[in-house]
Amino acid sequence: MPPKSPNPDFDFMLKDQPPARRGLPLPSLNLPRPLKIVLWAVGGIVLLIIIVSAFSGRSSGSTTAIAGALARGQETLRVTALVQQLQLQDPQTQGLAATVSNSLTSDQIQLKNYLARNHDKVSPAQLAADTDSTTDASMQSASQNNGLDDAYVSYLRSSLGKYEQDLQNAYKLAGPNGKRLLSADFDSAQTLLSSPPIKS
Repeated sequence: MPPKSPNPDFDFMLKDQPPARRGLPLPSLNLPRPLKIVLWAVGGIVLLIIIVSAFSGRSSGSTTAIAGALARGQETLRVTALVQQLQLQDPQTQGLAATVSNSLTSDQIQLKNYLARNHDKVSPAQLAADTDSTTDASMQSASQNNGLDDAYVSYLRSSLGKYEQDLQNAYKLAGPNGKRLLSADFDSAQTLLSSPPIKS
């Protein structure tokens, strides 16, 4: 029951008053409905651009680091294919080359798929960053001097060590899914480095 006013002439002021509105007062825009829809759509697009920019900026370091690991892996695969063509002599080294080829090819596919799922791309120039033609000359020379197996094992010792370091650098910047993938690749590289021809 509303309170009684001492002057009944002003009772209308106390009756049926709507409750006070809470929150920020928003200006009422008397715009046509299609124009309101366009304004909402533009606002949504701007918000989406801001969100995408924030996420892409955060992942660019991770993408660059993963690109480094991909480049190292690709170069190791290229040299492995070369020594297989030049014909390794020791069956143990031949088996190692086949294992390296399978392992690194799998790593490359998984890392590229991971980047694709996150809408990141690695350019051909980034993938070719570690290409070193002097390695080709040294492997060909070693082949002619019957030292290809030793030269390849020595190359792998260095190359896989650098590959491990690249994976560690990428791991520090990656998200949870990337960390799991990079950790598995790191374990695989360690297994290769501990294989008999390299470790001995």
